Amino acid sequence: MRCCHWVRNLGWKSHATGGQDQRRCLLILSLACLSGWFDASAAGQALDSSSTGTQVVNVIVINFDPVLKTRNNVRLHEYMKWSDPWQLTDKMIADAKLTSGGYVDYRVVEKIEYDGFTTFRDGFTYTEEAFLHMWENDRASANPGMTSFKWLFRKFDLEAKIREKDVREIWLWGAPYMAWDEFHWKIPGDKIPYQTDNPWFYRPYDIPDIGRTIWIMGWNYERGEGEMLESYCHRIESALALTVGRGVWDHKRNPKNAWNQFTRVDKDFPGQAEVGSVHFAPNSVSDYDWSNTNSVWTYADDWFTYPVLPRKKKLLNAATGGWDGIVNHHLWWMKHLPHNPGTTDGFYNNWWQYIVNYDEAIRSLPPPGATFRKAKHAMYSNQ
Repeated sequence: MRCCHWVRNLGWKSHATGGQDQRRCLLILSLACLSGWFDASAAGQALDSSSTGTQVVNVIVINFDPVLKTRNNVRLHEYMKWSDPWQLTDKMIADAKLTSGGYVDYRVVEKIEYDGFTTFRDGFTYTEEAFLHMWENDRASANPGMTSFKWLFRKFDLEAKIREKDVREIWLWGAPYMAWDEFHWKIPGDKIPYQTDNPWFYRPYDIPDIGRTIWIMGWNYERGEGEMLESYCHRIESALALTVGRGVWDHKRNPKNAWNQFTRVDKDFPGQAEVGSVHFAPNSVSDYDWSNTNSVWTYADDWFTYPVLPRKKKLLNAATGGWDGIVNHHLWWMKHLPHNPGTTDGFYNNWWQYIVNYDEAIRSLPPPGATFRKAKHAMYSNQ
């Protein structure tokens, strides 16, 4: 895949049950208000439950998995002994529901098994023979281009299907060198709420503008659950950087912002770590350092009750914190994303709104100070 990398429940025991979590959160917030610890009005009516519940998200999944005529007519992923894309799809649905406290309810409304390869922007399409030769003999000769999303929409009549089935996301499965990124998304008119100097936050490429925001996840069945989750987590980072983060993911330039605070790590803020980012756990000293055994002080669990942040540090490492390894870390990180009722500083306390319900979230609660202008820095089709 063309991807910048490839991509324990530490909190409340009832995290997977959603409703119990919400009741517990409401109880905590109510007691906090009565004690004077927390001013609900200042936090934007934190007891309002309008932004929680369950969000149904319809998905079309397309699996580019050619039947290899020269290799006993088995599918590519089977011949290579790679992961089963449909099992991983089910795992992604379950992981999203679990980590969002039951808020995200992905429903696959159509499964497409495609016996073939993608077509690139320049018109190139691998044949079975060409792909296998490249993979087995000369990977340096792989086509450096990228899958054409215009072709994808035409080939599978996606615009009509999106409208007919109220689809918000397209999930792609394929092999290495089918050439797409870990995620892509298209906002109508490319009008993002805040400008950013990081083009990777917004990746519309040549996705057709159909008047609604569309996410296209690009996954690789050569890899597993951890890499699938990493791609999804990078999508989360981008969506939150462009909304809650107001386009600036920089702890020095925007230090008081909730998103920038959430992503602090001990390496940069000794003794003051929070949850961290996809690449960095609270105690990581380098990218992908998710199994570090050094203990650091972290406020990570404060974020279960956001916007209430009691500032109670815990001394944790990968084992005691529950983030050991790629899968555990990404699930742990996703579980810590705020998903409580109400608003704070003009943004939903349930950050999953921006991740899976972007259009409605922006329409119902326009971010304060947003300009909604075409992105100046983005991964466009001509770049």
